[in-house]
Amino acid sequence: MEKKKIYFIGGLHFFLDSYMGFFAVYLVIAGLDPLKSAIVITITMFAGNILQPIMGYTADRIRGKMPLFIGLFLTSVSMSMIGLTTSYTVLFVLVLFGQLGSALFHPAGANIAGAAGMKKRDTSFAIFSTIGTIGFALSQPYFSAFTARFGTQSSFVMAIPALLLAFYYLFFSRMEIHGHGDGLHLKELAGLIIRRFVPIILLFLIMVFRTVFVMSMDFFLAKTFAEWGFLRIVYSSANAVFMLSSAGGILAVGHLSNYIKPRKLLFVSLVGFLPFFLLFLYSGNQGKLFTTFLFLALTGFILNGGHAANIVMGHRITPEMTSTISGILMGFAWATASFGPTLCARLSGVFPKIGGLTSGLFVLSIFPLAASLLSIFLSREVDG
Repeated sequence: MEKKKIYFIGGLHFFLDSYMGFFAVYLVIAGLDPLKSAIVITITMFAGNILQPIMGYTADRIRGKMPLFIGLFLTSVSMSMIGLTTSYTVLFVLVLFGQLGSALFHPAGANIAGAAGMKKRDTSFAIFSTIGTIGFALSQPYFSAFTARFGTQSSFVMAIPALLLAFYYLFFSRMEIHGHGDGLHLKELAGLIIRRFVPIILLFLIMVFRTVFVMSMDFFLAKTFAEWGFLRIVYSSANAVFMLSSAGGILAVGHLSNYIKPRKLLFVSLVGFLPFFLLFLYSGNQGKLFTTFLFLALTGFILNGGHAANIVMGHRITPEMTSTISGILMGFAWATASFGPTLCARLSGVFPKIGGLTSGLFVLSIFPLAASLLSIFLSREVDG
C-alpha cells in the first residue's frame, strides 16, 4: 500500500466529514423544530447526494485535483456558517451547499484511496473510511464545545483549518484522481452497468437500507438523548460514541476481509447489531448512562463494520469506473435513503410506551435486517 497517500487522503476526508454533523447538534442547541429540521436534512441530502454518480463519472473522465479541493472548500465554509441563523430557508441553503461539497469530494477520494491500496483495497479503503468516520464522530462535540465557548455567531471561524489544508493540497500535493488510460464514455459506461446490473443493484439496495437507519441515528441521537433527560455534554457526545465505534468496526472488517469472505462479514454486520441496539434503547429509557453508551458503541461497531466492504465490492466488479461506482454506492444510495430522518420524525411517539424518537428508531431498525436478506444473493465475484 502507498501509506502516505492513504493517510493524506484520509486526512482530507477527516476534515470534510468533521463538518457534516454540525446541523444535527445545532438543531438541539438552537431549539429548532425536529420535523422541519428533518425535512431540511432530507431534501438537502437527497439533492446533494443524487449528484454523486455524475461527480464520480466526471472525476473518472477529467481526474485532477479540483473535485477534492472544491468539495472541501465548499463544505467547510457552508457548514461553518449555520450558527449565524435560525432561519430554515437560510439553513436549507447552507446545508445544501455543504452536501454539494461532500458530493464532489467523496467519489474522487474513494478513487484515490482504493487505488493507493493496490492489492489490499479492503484495508486501504477501510483506513480512508475510518479516518473520515472519526472526523464525523467528533463533529457534534466539536461544534457544541466551540459554540459553548465562543457562541454560535462565531461558528464561521471553524472553517479555517479545512481551508488551510485544502489550499495546501491544491498547491503542494501531487496526489490526483487515479485512472487507466482514457475514461469510459457514457455509452461504454451504460454497457458496463448493464452487464453488472444484478450485483450493482444488490449492493446499492443493501447500502440504501443500512443508510436509512444509520442516517436517522446520526441525525437524531442528540435529540433522543435529550428526550431521555441527559445533559448537553452527554447528548453532544452520543453521536461521537456511535461513530467512533463505527470507525473501529470499519477498520476491523477491512482487516478481516483479507481472511474472511466480505459477503459473510457484510451479513453478520447487518444482523448482529440488533440485540445491542434493543439493549441501547432499553438502557436509554432507564437513564443508565454507562450501559447506554456501551450498547450504542456495540451497535455502531457491528452495524457500520460492513460499510466500506460494501463499496469495495463495487470496486471489484467495476474496476474501470471506481469513482462512478463509488458515487452510486455512496451518494446515490445516500440520496435514496435520505427519507430516513423524516420517516423517523413522523414515527416519533408511535409506540406510547416507548415514546418519542425512540419509537421511530425502533421501527427503522427493520431496514438493515431487510438488507441482510439481500446480501444472501450476492455472488462470489464481489469477494474478489
